[in-house]
Amino acid sequence: MKNSIIIFLIILIIGCNENPMQISHTPQNKIIPTPKEIKYLSNKKCLKLPKDIKVYSSDTSLRPIVTIFVEQLNLLGLEHQLLFDKKTNATISIIIDKTFKTEEYQINIDQSVILSGGSYKAISSAMTSLLHLIEKKDDHRLLPIVKIKDYPDASYRGLMIDLARRWHTIETLKKLIDLSAFYKLNYMQLHLTDDQSFTFPSEAYPKLATKGRHYSKEELLDLVDYSKRRGITLIPEIDIPGHSKKFIETYPEIFSPKLKKWGKNMWGGDAFNNVINIGSEKVYSALDVILDEVIEIFHTSPYIHIGADEATIDNLEGDPFAEAMMKKENLEGNVHELYRHFIVRMNDMVKSKNKTMCIWEGFKREGKVQIPKDIIVFEFESLYNLPNHLVEDGYTLVNTSWVPLYVVGTGIEGGWIPRKWEPKKIYSWNMWQWENFYHKSPASKKPIQLDKTPLVIGAQMCAWEQTDDGEIPSLRRRVPPFVERIWNTDYKLPYEEFYTNLDKTDNRLSAIINNSEQDSLLVGYNIVDDGNGLPIRAKD
Repeated sequence: MKNSIIIFLIILIIGCNENPMQISHTPQNKIIPTPKEIKYLSNKKCLKLPKDIKVYSSDTSLRPIVTIFVEQLNLLGLEHQLLFDKKTNATISIIIDKTFKTEEYQINIDQSVILSGGSYKAISSAMTSLLHLIEKKDDHRLLPIVKIKDYPDASYRGLMIDLARRWHTIETLKKLIDLSAFYKLNYMQLHLTDDQSFTFPSEAYPKLATKGRHYSKEELLDLVDYSKRRGITLIPEIDIPGHSKKFIETYPEIFSPKLKKWGKNMWGGDAFNNVINIGSEKVYSALDVILDEVIEIFHTSPYIHIGADEATIDNLEGDPFAEAMMKKENLEGNVHELYRHFIVRMNDMVKSKNKTMCIWEGFKREGKVQIPKDIIVFEFESLYNLPNHLVEDGYTLVNTSWVPLYVVGTGIEGGWIPRKWEPKKIYSWNMWQWENFYHKSPASKKPIQLDKTPLVIGAQMCAWEQTDDGEIPSLRRRVPPFVERIWNTDYKLPYEEFYTNLDKTDNRLSAIINNSEQDSLLVGYNIVDDGNGLPIRAKD
């Protein structure tokens, strides 16, 4: 009898030590980008998520990202219910810890899930990591018993979408936002205007909006909110003073200069006039109003991007307004100094609205008018001003190197060759490296490699001239290696191991965005210069 009691007590103790929420399973899934620290506490056990996922957080502002997590979890195949509950009963507990870095997060999974992060964005990243880790077994969703500490090395991790050359539906843009959040990007730049169309809905200047190719104010406000809830900030770009043909066509009485000669484009060919009259005060007054409209919609963005690239400024020579302003500002009749004056004026305007101005690389190093150091330069061509010179001069940079960060479609007229680079090429790049195929760029013969510097705050992949239906297939296997290289600037897995991990996360993304299409040519393109500055496809 005594022995029977002892055996019963042993069984009871063992039974009490078994966690009913855990199940035998060897975890397989990996996180992209790779966490800074990840420690598996069990190789044989996983946490089983119940059907009713009870979440506790003292911060009600976190509810949107939790709701999105459960919605996306259900898209992966099982139905779970979300309940906000007490801390003692919580399946997932979420803590905002102000001692953490802004985007730093920790995950502790044992008998429950505890997420800690320095901000809403950090918690969003933690939730995304759970989506990467989670596995399906029978009718259960499983998470590994693990501890994770993670944060990004780059504070700016962006994706740019060209909406002016190739219009995109709101549905596609939302899927691109989901893709960006899934791989822990934090910014998406929208190229809203160019020579081909003006997609922003100005109420003050309604003729600017291109018929059939613009968004409503309500659509853009909804998109901003959709992004915010997923930890993504939308950055608007209104491209001026070049790439501005729509300004001139719709309101010539305000924006058009009086041309005495035609300029040349960057490849030496004849250029149509697409440069607004930056010598006219009417232009600055109109831009001030338009920027207020842009900021009203994109109110979450700390940045306003004004383009400022590839402007055929020589076209302004002889214009009476330009001549008068150059005389007034003592610019010695130099239209390129007038261009630099324009950048200063626009920066003052943007700063007065409590925003930071961003521009593409477009101004030269030499010049009388000093370009302010509080702008952010998106360096892409390494042609007008080299990245090493910009850093030496104290400018803050975002790396948008043409090679390998440009993902370009067939071109608006179909005459351009696609310029895309293979995932392995992207993976071999680093955040302080610039390369170009254009023979006039110093970065064409040999990449420009900088020493690590905090003045390079991150990088951005740029999708130009791509169709609505071709955008996601071209990006889904190029964004992950790009993010891996800026989330972890020092640490990287062997490419083969990284790409193996990508297979699983990519399949998971397919379910979340309801799109499984892939670019048919992921091997990349062997682009060379034809000797005249034009890219051609090399023969195999």
